[in-house]
Amino acid sequence: MNSGQVKRLAYSLGAQLCGIAGIALDLCIGLEENGIGAVPVPTNESEWDGRTGRWRSIISLKHAAQAAGLGTIGRHSLLITPEFGSMVWLGAVLCSASLEPDEKKEPICQNCGLCVKACPVDALHQAEMNQSACWEHAFGTDKETQSWVISCHRCRDVCPHLLGSRNSPGT
Repeated sequence: MNSGQVKRLAYSLGAQLCGIAGIALDLCIGLEENGIGAVPVPTNESEWDGRTGRWRSIISLKHAAQAAGLGTIGRHSLLITPEFGSMVWLGAVLCSASLEPDEKKEPICQNCGLCVKACPVDALHQAEMNQSACWEHAFGTDKETQSWVISCHRCRDVCPHLLGSRNSPGT
């Protein structure tokens, strides 16, 4: 599978965030059957915070993933894992079990600046991402199917860590 195929596959699957929510719900059911209280975290519910100019959810899944030792957040503001690069979609379950996080990862992104240069709306030129500019440009509705689509992912496409070790050619 080449990187273009991987990108198309990930984005077609990513558009179906309800699948991730279903997996989280199934995990919660399994945990509760074993006496562990659990609740899935919605993956696609967020609201605009006019005070901060950012979309907010119950928790930041990428920050939770970084704190759990799954990867690090790159300059493009996406989670990068060593195994799968930035081609990840996140879901979460909050539970009453005491869990040990993995060791925190060393920074993966080396701030090469390729994502900053590739962004057509200059959303990455400041120290903090301009989430509003990015989202207004990158997300929309397909005119034919009326389904939600990601129309821009240039920052991800140019990232040297796009695919990670598991998806890189020859592995």
